[in-house]
Amino acid sequence: MVERNLPKVDVAGSSPVIRSKDLLIMQVFYLTRRSLLMKYTYIPRGVCSRMIELEIEDDVIKNCRFIGGCNGNLQGIGALVKGMEVDEAIEKLEGIDCAGRGTSCPDQLAHALRAAQES
Repeated sequence: MVERNLPKVDVAGSSPVIRSKDLLIMQVFYLTRRSLLMKYTYIPRGVCSRMIELEIEDDVIKNCRFIGGCNGNLQGIGALVKGMEVDEAIEKLEGIDCAGRGTSCPDQLAHALRAAQES
């Protein structure tokens, strides 16, 4: 497992942008029907996909979109995690390896979800 330092928070407009050496995640908050919809953008490392966009409301994944990578497979992963609780998705996806890289797009999605929880 990769050891990470806690990210530093910079305020860019009204959306905090969290930066560290291993991730870039942007948070946007929307108040909808008395619940908080949070949008995140995560830059994955060591995989073909270039970006993961997430929408999370009340600890449930409302939308997951990968930019780049194996389009059909990543659309499938996005559809499968939609409606899933964040902790359940992390548990199922964390540690999946792609071709001996030590990570994969599903594993990077788990990292993105964990970073979203910690922000």
